[in-house]
Amino acid sequence: KQWYQRRVAITAGSSVKKNSVFVKKLSSLTEQNRTKLVADLNSLNLTKYIEEVVNAICSAKLKMQDMNCAIHLCSLLHRRYSDFSQLLLKTLQSALSNLNKEDKVTRVRIELRLLGQMLVLGIITDQKEGFTLLHTTLCKIVESDKDRLEFLPAMVSFVKHCGEDILGVQSTKNRQLIEQHNITVPAMKILAKDKQQIFAGLLKEYSSAVILTLVKLHNKLMKCLKHNKKTLLVKGEVSAEKIELSEKLSAQHSKLLMNATTLAELLDITIPDLPSLQQLEDEEMDCNSPTNANADMSEVSLWEDEDQKTFYRDILDLTGRVPQILYKKDKAKADQKAKEEESKKKKVPTATLR
Repeated sequence: KQWYQRRVAITAGSSVKKNSVFVKKLSSLTEQNRTKLVADLNSLNLTKYIEEVVNAICSAKLKMQDMNCAIHLCSLLHRRYSDFSQLLLKTLQSALSNLNKEDKVTRVRIELRLLGQMLVLGIITDQKEGFTLLHTTLCKIVESDKDRLEFLPAMVSFVKHCGEDILGVQSTKNRQLIEQHNITVPAMKILAKDKQQIFAGLLKEYSSAVILTLVKLHNKLMKCLKHNKKTLLVKGEVSAEKIELSEKLSAQHSKLLMNATTLAELLDITIPDLPSLQQLEDEEMDCNSPTNANADMSEVSLWEDEDQKTFYRDILDLTGRVPQILYKKDKAKADQKAKEEESKKKKVPTATLR
């Protein structure tokens, strides 16, 4: 490899301007310009710029469709430059040490997948240090993200591209195909079985938190939809706030369900049944029973909330809220008026009988 590097240093161009332009291109690399980037890489001597190259790749605003291009370039750079692997690992260590950075969801998604695939392909040669970094990062995500699930897309992407090799877990689809055709699929022996189980355990722990959140959100959505439906039957309309709430819950539910279903399929685990609103209504009451229907309808309140109900039904006792002096004046006036009325009645002459 050293001989090859010396040959590259002699034959490849080392123009400062060309190398700087190439590094700048890496910062915005895409799948569409892969061919041009590969050609430039092969024509340049980047020995003195390899650190800038690594930083440009790791900080590039990549989309998922651009990841294969980035991995291809990393593979070519690893073949030509002996210090590329160590610099890449060092840069990823620095990047993944902070999970609360700006644009953290997108960055962690890219960095986690890049780290996983660099380990699987052997581009990161210090496997012990690399897998330690991967384990530390996954532990931090599992511990801190069980409630918010901000890094769920990153975890799904990681399992999708590295699950079988690092976790030793086959997707539900692949397992069924293997069982159906009774075949054996050779696996890459990157990690020992016990180490694979450690990584798989972390992802399954995270998926359990995802499923629990999904069930809670589903129940909340069904309750909201059921209330809106009953309110519509009783009042003939549903408030804009309730409609907005149901739409927001529905959007959250759809997104979470999609990611949870994908993660469960990749890890070959089962998501519990999530009954629809119609199924819940069928279970709760017999549609042909007027008694049950009336009882169910009575659950719908005429009031939007407890505050509105209290405003119209509970009469406030103002004696404790209004100064007493005002009551004294009103009481004195009332007493004076009552006396005047009484005196008028006494002055009225009584009719005499003839």
